[in-house]
Amino acid sequence: MSGPATALAVLPLLEVVRDHAADPDLLELLDPCPQDRSWIRLLATDDYELWLISWPVGAATDWHDHGSSSGAFTVLRGQLTEHTFDGGLQLVDHQVGDGKAFGAGYAHNVRNDSDEPALSLHAYSPRLTTMTRFAFRGDRLEVLGVERAGEEW
Repeated sequence: MSGPATALAVLPLLEVVRDHAADPDLLELLDPCPQDRSWIRLLATDDYELWLISWPVGAATDWHDHGSSSGAFTVLRGQLTEHTFDGGLQLVDHQVGDGKAFGAGYAHNVRNDSDEPALSLHAYSPRLTTMTRFAFRGDRLEVLGVERAGEEW
């Protein structure tokens, strides 16, 4: 996330995620111990879409961004580790209740490195249409390709 304008654009998404995270029924919508990472789109409005993601032990997204969409997420169960790269590799552990908001083009790799399953809630605005995949090369991120909604997910 960069600059005050971007911060103002993504903070409402963090509020959306936190408001919806208060729903206790979310904890029961996906298998708490899936074999692979699984997800469900819970809501799509004109302003944003909301996704619930279940993370078994060892699950990871690989490096990606969310195209032209800003986003936010919070952890509902377990913990997730987020890798980011801004000239240097950064690792942040997100615990239950932690939230993160980010602007369009923000690249990261999210994983469940713990020994317990995790569950997270994500909001994107505008709706996801593309995600860019990257390879981490130690000193840079290299674009591998672009996935499109309705084709790859």
